[in-house]
Amino acid sequence: MKPPYQVKDSGITMLSDLFSRSTSHINALTQRHLQWIFRVTTRSPLKVIAVSLLLVALSAIMIASTRFEADIFRLFPSRLPALRLLLDSLEWTGGAREAYFVLEGEPALLPVEAEKLATRLQALQLDGKPAFSRVIWRIYEESEGKLFADFIAYAVARPQLFVAATDAEKLAGQLSPVAFDAALQRIKTDLAGQFGGSMTTLATADPLYIRDFILPRLKTASQALDLDTDSPYFLSRDKRVMIVIAEPAQPVQDIEFARRLVVGINQARSGLAVSVSCAGAHVSAVIDEAAMKSNILSCIVSSLFVVLAIFYAVYRRLLPTILLPLIIAAGVILALGSASLLLPSIHIISFAFMALIIGLGTDYSIHLYDRYHCERVAGCDPDQALQYAVVDTGHGLFTAAATTALPFLALMISDVRALYELGLLVGLGVLFSLYATLFFLPPLLIFMERRFPAPFRPIAGLGMGAVYRFTARHPKRILAVSFLMLAAGTVAAFFVSFDGELKNLQPQHSEAFLTQAKIEKHLSLAPRQLLVSIDDRDLARVLDRTGQVGKLVEKYRAANKIVAWSSLSTIINDRDQQQAVAHTLSAASVGEASAASLRSALDRHGFETGPFTPFLDSLASFGSAVSVPESEAIQRLLASPLRGVVNRHLIHDDSGYHSLVFLHYAEPALDVETFLKELAGIDPSARTTSVELVSSQLADSVSNSFLWSFLVGGLLVLFLVITHFESRLGMLYAFLPVGAGAVLMLGSMAVFGMGINFMNAMVIVTIVGMGSD
Repeated sequence: MKPPYQVKDSGITMLSDLFSRSTSHINALTQRHLQWIFRVTTRSPLKVIAVSLLLVALSAIMIASTRFEADIFRLFPSRLPALRLLLDSLEWTGGAREAYFVLEGEPALLPVEAEKLATRLQALQLDGKPAFSRVIWRIYEESEGKLFADFIAYAVARPQLFVAATDAEKLAGQLSPVAFDAALQRIKTDLAGQFGGSMTTLATADPLYIRDFILPRLKTASQALDLDTDSPYFLSRDKRVMIVIAEPAQPVQDIEFARRLVVGINQARSGLAVSVSCAGAHVSAVIDEAAMKSNILSCIVSSLFVVLAIFYAVYRRLLPTILLPLIIAAGVILALGSASLLLPSIHIISFAFMALIIGLGTDYSIHLYDRYHCERVAGCDPDQALQYAVVDTGHGLFTAAATTALPFLALMISDVRALYELGLLVGLGVLFSLYATLFFLPPLLIFMERRFPAPFRPIAGLGMGAVYRFTARHPKRILAVSFLMLAAGTVAAFFVSFDGELKNLQPQHSEAFLTQAKIEKHLSLAPRQLLVSIDDRDLARVLDRTGQVGKLVEKYRAANKIVAWSSLSTIINDRDQQQAVAHTLSAASVGEASAASLRSALDRHGFETGPFTPFLDSLASFGSAVSVPESEAIQRLLASPLRGVVNRHLIHDDSGYHSLVFLHYAEPALDVETFLKELAGIDPSARTTSVELVSSQLADSVSNSFLWSFLVGGLLVLFLVITHFESRLGMLYAFLPVGAGAVLMLGSMAVFGMGINFMNAMVIVTIVGMGSD
């Protein structure tokens, strides 16, 4: 019987032999594959070129039918609670559909020019149909004046329903007989003024101006922006900016409609006496897409120019220099065409990373051509030089391409679209660039040798010989400096920050981005906003839960931890609040005596009492007012020009009712984590979202997906490197520059104030692959 240590040693030996045979088999398969490529490209070059061009043409056709998107929210998984609610709220409230026009200029000109713009937008047509389903620039349209008066008549007859309990004492004072003369004198002034015609109905419906306690409350709750409450327009408090809101007739997914809509918008806003800028999903989809494409094209062209200039300066051969961009283009087209078979659409930001293929794809062509050039200089004939290049150097290129592509393709295990698309596009781009080089370059070199023969001369050393001699003379100093830099980079890398602002992924010089910045500067209620959604199929339960959440939020507002907030509970009183208002009015003896006093005051001021009878009857019952169902108030608001108040805070769809509570706050006044804990204690099923919550959840999701992808890709790279080198020293030489490069990159980002965001984190994946090359 063998001793245990001998059994252990024999097991290790068996594993070592198995591993050695596996790596030898993989290397042999790679060699045979490359030899096959060499045979078909040298024996049938025209057939290879023809088939390759056919595949490129088919890929180009696929690309032409591919839809490119610019919406940054589509880059990330909507299953995340905060992002899901954010997207839902944008859809519910119209924020995902609306276009915002920001007018800047002289305050006196803003209303006039806003009306001109609104008229042009309403008249704008595409394909014989209105381009916008609605255009609003005032709190309510004059055409709805009767509906407005009807609602006022309903609301002032039920002050317990719409007047805040905190204003009940002031209202009681305004309803006392001593205040009647002042109110009636105000009516005379209003009727005699420019608003006389429109004021008649309001005067008879509300002669005591109870609406002054109701309308500001409704107006404040109807606005997501900090507007001038005294203006009938969407005017900022500093009176420097006015907003016109329009809803396009078609969704943003119809990109052709969006493009033509932007052309029409540019025509509509031309020639106005004020500056007009625009933001919104449609505008962003077109303008941001154009800006991104322009930036990407500039990067590609400039990168390609630099690469070709360096190549020509080294090899001094014009035809190979011209062939490089053709090979790169073929690789990119094949990659995009293949990806379009797997993806319904491609995001423009993911597409931007295809610029990496210029550098990666050029590497393969340079290595292959460099080996061919050197062998020709050494005296080899074209066939032998090509065989060395394709089979010998090609083996290293094959491993290099695999170690670059696999970390990217490993990102496809992620459910984050940004990672999935990027991994697929760049991974395929690397592989197709390699095969485009292997299949295109040999036939083209054969063609060059036959049609344009020229002597091959040794290439310039570019000073690398001096670098080699210097490193050979001072190895210890170089190692010391290198490790010192690596240590400094490691320390600095711990200070690199994460930039979770989603808007920073947009082109920051585009009109949509700058317009949004103007809105935040002039019209923002507070720097931060938090949204709470209470969902239920029963309206009564939704309203009751909203009231409970409202009490918590009001406690925070009273403590100055939030700037402002709004919900249905801020405009419609619940049963307890209605009883409190009614009790205050009853205690102030507001009732039949007040109605009789007002009737006498009307006679005294020369008014006919007949038109005021409905209000007088309501005033007589104020002292014994009963609670009104909140659902009744909601229906009345929906039938009025102020329906936007309800539409902003209450949504009804197939899944039930969704009551929205908007909180506006500034950091660090509000501890969001503490608030969310208290909210969960009151209403565990309430959902919340904000830009910060979305960024936090996205960061967790992206980092988790990135970590798993990095581990899978790293293991695949490790396996490929082991099979290629079969020695520990070779693996060390391959991985040491990778780790050092990643550390120094992160350290440099910290030193120069750059942060890691959801997209540039992918550069680390690039370093793993390219560094292994």
